[in-house]
Amino acid sequence: MVLKLLALNYEYPPIGGGGGNAHKQLLQELTQFDDLLITLVTTTPKSEPYSDTLGRNIQAHFLPVPKKDLFYWRRSEVIRYLLVHYGFLQNYLKKVPFDLCHVFFGFPTGLLGLLFHQQVPYLVSVRGSDVPGYNARFSWDYFFLKPFLKKIYQKSQAVVANSQGLRHLFESQYPTIPASVIPNGVDTRLFLPAANKPAEPFSIVTVARLIPRKGIDVLIRACGLLEKAQIPFQCHVVGDGPETSALKAIAQEEGIADKILFYGQLEKWQVSSVLAQGHLFVLPSYAEGMPNAALEAMACGLPLILTDTGGSDELISGNGEIVPKGQVMPLFSTLHSLIVQPDLLREMSRQSRRLAEQMAWSQVANQYHDLYHEIVRDLNSPD
Repeated sequence: MVLKLLALNYEYPPIGGGGGNAHKQLLQELTQFDDLLITLVTTTPKSEPYSDTLGRNIQAHFLPVPKKDLFYWRRSEVIRYLLVHYGFLQNYLKKVPFDLCHVFFGFPTGLLGLLFHQQVPYLVSVRGSDVPGYNARFSWDYFFLKPFLKKIYQKSQAVVANSQGLRHLFESQYPTIPASVIPNGVDTRLFLPAANKPAEPFSIVTVARLIPRKGIDVLIRACGLLEKAQIPFQCHVVGDGPETSALKAIAQEEGIADKILFYGQLEKWQVSSVLAQGHLFVLPSYAEGMPNAALEAMACGLPLILTDTGGSDELISGNGEIVPKGQVMPLFSTLHSLIVQPDLLREMSRQSRRLAEQMAWSQVANQYHDLYHEIVRDLNSPD
């Protein structure tokens, strides 16, 4: 049976962060299936709409939503997204039928799924900030959105979280709505360990949007303590965002501006190159679902230091350490402990790659493929 699948996402590269990149990777892997015909409807920062072919079985429609910042959504931009995409789908779904709609993010994308659920049933992939309690920055938004989110999730055919931690948070907020887990994956062909790398200086890498939630200020202050302990190091910060200037100021304040290297936003192959030359990956976030950047670091053979949030502990199994959120001293102590144990780091490095090989995007695509068919079979089966 060939399924006609509609895919909706308000973020898609170059707009957005991990959720958009994850959806792009998933779609690339879904090109292997002859029994799926997929149409993606998403946004573009360009001024005019356009269509493109993303693979032999994937067509995409990019609708313009002017943005001041590719990685941050203002409320006015969210409203513009909903109006533009609602108008498009209202006409498009009259002409083109679909068996199922895959919605990335419960809000705002999920609202479109709800509005058109009588034309096409939908499932939702929740990513983090679309689950109340995940992001402190959205506390007031959650207060108003929670009833709408409940309706979106109730009407969906399935809710899929990208980690057990996010699933538990979701079910604590909506106890009557079950959720399943399909984790993020990683491109193990692009992200590979380096054949060799210089032993010194010790190279710490982080890859993140430079926003308060990622906690990069905590990492820089921990690096300041490494400097005081006379540990030779460099810290490579890959990513861009509104906190860039503030983070550079902290590095200056700590007296380590020459040791904190800011790369800005890089292409995936460039990120792979930076990661492969690193010795250790650190992501001191206050909230995460299943961090793509950590998976990519694992594939490059880097040990991890992550914080006790979301699905982070699901990535640690003999390949790194978990530290408390927002605390400089525990992060410094863990960094110092690992840096002076090169044999332990080498074993953690090998374990990171072994674990990453079990989480390739091809396996994630297989799980979604099976879920699509299962939902459609259930919808078409007699009661």
